[in-house]
Parts: sequence; C-alpha cells; structure tokens
Amino acid sequence: MIEIEFHGAAKTVTGSNYLVKTDKATFIVDCGMFQGEDVEYRNLEDYEYNPAEVDFVLLTHAHIDHSGMLPKLYKHGFRGKIFATSDSIRITSLLLMDSAKIQENNYKSGNFYGKYTKVVGLVYNTADAEETINLFSAVSYEDVFNPAEGINIKYIRSGHILGAASIEADIENGNEPRKIIFSGDIGRTKEHLIPSFDLDYKAEPDYILMESLYGGQIHPKREDSITEMIQIINETMARGGNVYIPCFAVQRTQEILNDLKSAKKQGRIANEVPVSLDSPLAQKVSYIYTTAMQTREDNPFDFPNLQYIKKYKQSTKLHRMNKQIIVAGSGMADGGRIVDHLSFGLRNKRNSVVFVGYQAEGTLGRELVDGAKEVIIGKTKVPVHAKIHHLHGFSAHGDTNDYINWVQRFKSNKLKKVFMIHAEPERSEIMDKELDKIGIMESYIPSWKEKVTLE
Repeated sequence: MIEIEFHGAAKTVTGSNYLVKTDKATFIVDCGMFQGEDVEYRNLEDYEYNPAEVDFVLLTHAHIDHSGMLPKLYKHGFRGKIFATSDSIRITSLLLMDSAKIQENNYKSGNFYGKYTKVVGLVYNTADAEETINLFSAVSYEDVFNPAEGINIKYIRSGHILGAASIEADIENGNEPRKIIFSGDIGRTKEHLIPSFDLDYKAEPDYILMESLYGGQIHPKREDSITEMIQIINETMARGGNVYIPCFAVQRTQEILNDLKSAKKQGRIANEVPVSLDSPLAQKVSYIYTTAMQTREDNPFDFPNLQYIKKYKQSTKLHRMNKQIIVAGSGMADGGRIVDHLSFGLRNKRNSVVFVGYQAEGTLGRELVDGAKEVIIGKTKVPVHAKIHHLHGFSAHGDTNDYINWVQRFKSNKLKKVFMIHAEPERSEIMDKELDKIGIMESYIPSWKEKVTLE
C-alpha cells in the first residue's frame, strides 16, 4: 500500500509538503512555508501527522516555500535525515537561519508573526534551524540511494535554481513496485547560468506530482526583457535618476548581476554606472553560486563599479546618490532594504523601479505594478512619482511549453495519473487540458490535506 497526503502546494502555490506512507517507511517530500494572505496562517497550525514518525525527508530545492518549515518539523519531533544536493544544502542553510532570525526579531519587538497573521509568536527559532541543518545529508544527481528498506531514490536535474532537482522514487509495493516522480519546481528549457533539465533523460513512472504554476501561459523571451531592462537603465541615467531593482536573493539576483556584467562588457551600459548589491543574504548566496561555477574563466558576478553593501549605514548613504543602480531584497518589496530605498526613491519622477519577478497579492510590489499613486511604507504615505516597470521574462519557473518538454520524457502506457500541484486551481485546470493534447489523459488536482491511495 502506498498513500500520499497533500499537506501543501495543493490548489495553492506555496507550502510544498507531501507525506508518503508505504508498508516499510514514511517519508516527506519538501516541507515548505506558506506565503500569502490566504494561507500564511497555516504555518502556525499543528501538523496533521506526527513528525516523530517520519523516517526521512527528500528536499527538492532551497526556496523557502519548499524548505521553510523544516525547523518546525524538527521542533515537533523529527530526527531523521534530510536528503538534498550539496548546493541545495548550502543555500537552504542560509535561508533557514535568515527565516529564524526574522521570526525572533519580530517576536522580541512584539510584532505579529507575519504580514497577514495577527498573532505574536514564532514557529521556530535559531536553535531549531541549527539543529535542522545538522540533519542534512548530501546526494548527487542521478546516484541511486536507499534511505529505507524497499525504497530507492534518484535526484535528477530540474533547472530552476542551483541545486534544484526532481525526485524519482522507486517503491516496493507487494508484487507491483511503483515509480513516482516529484517534479519540484520545473525550470526553463533554456536556462540562464545553470544547466536545465536533461531533455534526453527517460523514465516510465506510474505517477507524477507536477508543478503547474504557469499552466496556459508562455513567458516572454528572456532576451527581450534584458533589452527592455537595459533601455530603462539608460533612459533613467540620462535624466539623472536611480534604478531600483527589488530582487530575490536566490537565482534572480545572480542572473541580474550577470546580465548587468554582460551589458557593461558589450558597451550597452556605461562602465562608470555604479551598481550596489544591497542584500547581505544575496551576497552570501552569490558566493555559493561563484564557488559552484569555478570552471568558468571569470567570476560571473564581478564587473566594474559593482559594490557589495554590507552594513545598514552604508545602505542609507545610497539615498544621497544619483545615477546609480540598486539591487536589493526583497523581490516583492514586502521587506528588506529595498523598502527603505523605495520610501525615498518613489517620490522622485526621475527614478525607475524595475520588478523582475512575480508580485503576490497584498505585497508592496503588487500595489506598485498595479498602478498605485500612493502607498504606505511603515506608517508613512509615500506618493508614487517614479516610473514603475514589471518585466516578465526573467521567471525561473518554466511555462506551459517547458512543462510539456519536461513531462514528455515520462509519457508511457505505464503512466496512471499526473497530480497537478503547486498552482492556483485555474492554472492546474488549464495545464490539465494541455496534457490532454499530448495524450496524457489521466490527471487530477488534489485538495489541501487530501489523502490518495495509489493503485
């Protein structure tokens, strides 16, 4: 008997968490944080299962909506191994410590746990995060390992971010062994900086749990968004303004820095234009990327007039400068140093703000891309005079064409069902129709906390 329980990223985007019960062992794929107005409260709820009874965890990649509740799992009794690629372990360790620090600071200040949850409390602390990190065990792509009797696991590249993987699980099931593939987050067929998923890799799974976040959508070409970003930068420099780029610490920051390096090298942006990376977390992640890319002839993130802003005092000095590019977290402008920069920069019509990622409902970023003329930052009303731009070609997630390329490799008469996850229901429904077009007729959209027994 094999049973899967969908405890996250089911009919919603975040909180990835799937409990798999077999006759020999119980394990989890991902244990992520819920993010967003309608689901954030779930982080504070008790588990529907007993973490102490979980034998091991398989982590697809580092993003906090896949890894962010691992310390909560430890806090409530889990003591098994957490398997992930070595790059995922390095990045996840940074993110978990950062998450714990944010929660502790909020708690000590008497602030609410999150933006949408009116509760003063914390899910876990730094000690929980440190103990969780001690449970990590590194695995390599395409190496088969046996974490429990009757279960063989293989990690295969998924693109998306450094270290990310899809997971192939072969599970004994009486006389009918079953192969299940967990997609994790699916990258783009043509990746930037990191290798994409292997188009030639083949397998014949019985079941697939598949991301459908951008079902029915096609991303703009990345090259077109780069060209647009460069044009915005040059126009803003010409009128004496600053360009603010709210950026996610993992993958997006590294891609943008590499784009700026290439643009300067090609003469598309003047070398003398200063660029500040004002995110200590993104700086640490960039170092991990740099060490992972040692085979490259040069540092992909090093170029003339790039400075790393370490201290907050250095950050505030940037407010007095003009004709510069500031890359700072967070990507949706709902926290981090970018908020301080925007409180100054939004007032000036010479400035530009360039969003290079998804902006969730309820975030400052979403307000701005939706055309707000005034926003509240802290307790202050800030008029929006700066030019706001939202470029859609930088997504690290695949689109419908990428999903089709990814899943075609696993199409066979053996495939019984594809579970559509990690998306809002309407996106999954559209992706369901796209699968029908390529002859994959059996798909299903599970609900949160739903339990499914596999045939």
